[in-house]
Amino acid sequence: MSLLHSISPKLVFKMHPGIRPRFLTPLTRRYATVKTPNIDWDPMMSVKDINKDDKGSFSHKAVFALLCIAPVLTFGLGVWQVKRLKWKTKLVNSSQDRLSYPAIKLPKNLTDEEIVKGLAYRKVYVTGKYDYSREIFIGPRLKEGREGYIVVCPFVQSNGTGEVLVERGWISADKIIPSRRRLRHLSCPEKEITIEAVIKDPPKRGIMQMKHHNEARLFEFLDIDAMVKQSGTRHIYLQAVEDFHDRPEWKSQSEESEKMSSWFSFLKKKDQLNAADKQIEQLKTDVETSDATEFSSLQFMDAGVPVGKIPIVEYRNTHMQYLITWFSLSLASTILLVLMIRKGKWVDPNVEKLKFAKKHS
Repeated sequence: MSLLHSISPKLVFKMHPGIRPRFLTPLTRRYATVKTPNIDWDPMMSVKDINKDDKGSFSHKAVFALLCIAPVLTFGLGVWQVKRLKWKTKLVNSSQDRLSYPAIKLPKNLTDEEIVKGLAYRKVYVTGKYDYSREIFIGPRLKEGREGYIVVCPFVQSNGTGEVLVERGWISADKIIPSRRRLRHLSCPEKEITIEAVIKDPPKRGIMQMKHHNEARLFEFLDIDAMVKQSGTRHIYLQAVEDFHDRPEWKSQSEESEKMSSWFSFLKKKDQLNAADKQIEQLKTDVETSDATEFSSLQFMDAGVPVGKIPIVEYRNTHMQYLITWFSLSLASTILLVLMIRKGKWVDPNVEKLKFAKKHS
């Protein structure tokens, strides 16, 4: 018996031929096609006073004030950079002039500050001995693809004016221990020697740079204050001039007996000079010596002899870029401020609210 036959006679009704009963139709979810309004028509009273400034008005005024200050502030910074540019240019030119002067003996009667500030980038001769027990290393630094360090060594002056720090140059990482170095009279001279160096005024430690750990002989960067404090030397930093000449006069007594000096005849003519003056005269005449008495940079690197630097002025003069930047910002902010004022972008928001209310009332 079908489902229609099981329906009670009282519930039987006449159906349209094209309509099926609801209970025979699959159930589906239907959605309303008309949205009912959710507007609350009850009147509301605002708690804000239109005559009082709101946060939007304050922010607009603050931005407008900044636009007014920006041209003046950036122009002032540009003028300041002009003064800094003149000062740095004068400093660089004076340093280059001093670098071209002939070398002199390191003055005795001047303070550390007078020497560093007044004689920066001046070539000097100093006579004394290195103290290898207090060597300091800066790095690591790469040179021609090889890892190494900048070696800084205290230099005990023979004239009794104290010890100074001398940057000897770059040395390979496997030669930082003095006993591993070859060409001993050049890598670790033990006699009293005279060297040519340049007085440097290294920059102070930056705010973002980490402080050096006490008693550590390895520095990540040049920190003259920490180096002087750790080594106990004067506040004078010298940079040895690049020199690939052989120095037979630096050999000890045992080394001198093995090989005669190629400059013996030259030194014999100046017996009236002391040892320091002899070495100074020898340094002055290096340009006239034969290439056979010179080594190459690679030979020094392999032997563990510190490779010095060619003296150049290392001051950074970037004030021209700063000057252009500040004046450009001043011009741009001035143009922007003028355009904002002429177009009327900065208006009172309360006035605009009143105009809108009157228009739609």
